[in-house]
Amino acid sequence: MKISDTVVGAGFVAAGALIIAGTMNFPHLEGGHPGPSLFPRLLGGLMVVFGGLVGVDGLRTRDTTEDVAWLGLYRNPSFINALFVLGAVVAYVAMVERVGFLLMATLILWSLMWRLRVHPLTALAVAIVFSNGVYLLFAKILRVPLPGGLLWW
Repeated sequence: MKISDTVVGAGFVAAGALIIAGTMNFPHLEGGHPGPSLFPRLLGGLMVVFGGLVGVDGLRTRDTTEDVAWLGLYRNPSFINALFVLGAVVAYVAMVERVGFLLMATLILWSLMWRLRVHPLTALAVAIVFSNGVYLLFAKILRVPLPGGLLWW
């Protein structure tokens, strides 16, 4: 299934080019100091280079007699896990303001670990400890405001 490597590589090249193009109007700092466009351009450049390498490798090693098995993709556990992660990110973004960071982070971490077949009690303990650790680091130490949601209604 090397056709997908070519398509994914081309997608990363296009995304990297869009990132670089989007940073062209960022302000420049005097004295030759790196401005706010440095890291996005660096990321975009790396995406272009490595996406190009993946795409070229997919073209070069492609077997033209190989059929792409799109129909069996929904049975692939890795594909389902990737969809599960994508759904968790969308759910977090959609509900974090109402539910709150601590509850959403704990729920999402627990559900992702449950999907990966971690024992439910172990997953719950790790999710609670990790979510509270992240909350402590960002909200209390770094003073980054996180949504309180239901816990601070």
